[in-house]
Amino acid sequence: MKFYCNYFIYIIFLSFIFSYSYKGQLWVDTNFINDSENLSYFGYIAELSLKANDNLDFEWSRKLTSEYFGSDTYNTNQNYRLWVRHSNPKYDFRIGLQKISFGTASLFRPLNWFDTIDFTSTTGQTDGVKAIRTQFFPSESSIFWMWCIDDKTLSCGSRIEFLNNLGSFGLSYHNDRDNTNHEVFKAPQIIDNQPSIEFPGKNHRIGIDYRYDGLMGLWFEGASVLSSSKDINLNRFDMITLGADYTFPLLNGLLISSESMYFSIISEESTADTDQNPWILHQTSSSLIASMPIGMLNDLMFVTIKDWETDDSYNLLRWSTMFDYFSINCMLSINPSEFQDNFKIMFIYNH
Repeated sequence: MKFYCNYFIYIIFLSFIFSYSYKGQLWVDTNFINDSENLSYFGYIAELSLKANDNLDFEWSRKLTSEYFGSDTYNTNQNYRLWVRHSNPKYDFRIGLQKISFGTASLFRPLNWFDTIDFTSTTGQTDGVKAIRTQFFPSESSIFWMWCIDDKTLSCGSRIEFLNNLGSFGLSYHNDRDNTNHEVFKAPQIIDNQPSIEFPGKNHRIGIDYRYDGLMGLWFEGASVLSSSKDINLNRFDMITLGADYTFPLLNGLLISSESMYFSIISEESTADTDQNPWILHQTSSSLIASMPIGMLNDLMFVTIKDWETDDSYNLLRWSTMFDYFSINCMLSINPSEFQDNFKIMFIYNH
């Protein structure tokens, strides 16, 4: 009884120091894979925000999910965000489980080193990383980032951004100290159970990005992952994305955007298929996205992705209906293998 009394007094004490807000996101996702199987997700994110003053705030959110596939059920209950921030007009300091995301590309993203944003989803969710991150604002047109991420080992990096009438420019660097096989960037989730792209051991990551918004939008984003281990044959990954978009004055506005990404793996080790030393494995993919609002509440989007090496095409059609707190998404994907085709319905409620 004494414990509950102390806990109640503690909550009352915090309520006088902090102003607080509570919100959440609930979603139900049903994926019809074929005539006999379907996959369902139920999830909820509860978010509590506390604010002491204009300079100090805190956020804690918890993510609960249930996955149903046939008679099997998988449940998770884990932190989604847990951070404390101190900020003023000159800097922003944040420590804890947080989102770190940057870059200019929307689908093929060489710089999504730390986020898991899915271009097909309207939830806006992304996994957080345990990190210390500081942003400095030397002027209205520049930002300087520094971070240290705790993922098995402590790895640090930095980024600088400039903004002027010629566009926005960014330069990023990360010294990855993880010596195991691990992901160094997240490939677009085109199909379910898509394999990850892993790099063996420690590496240096260098990234550059630029965007110009004028009569049409133009951007590029590139990154190189360079091995810092001498006991492996793999030298580096190289990625570059070029993109453009334009809104045609058709009905409520037809937005057409396209991105192409070149990806290469360079190794000192020769293979049976080639006598070259080093050898290079490369891949080029292109995308076309067309989206149009229909009325005040609906949006229609079509995505097609072409793999130029395999000549495969991946297609997605999404219809979204959005209200103030509630949205419905219907997605149909048509892919090279019939086992990869699916129809998905997602209900999202935000409060």
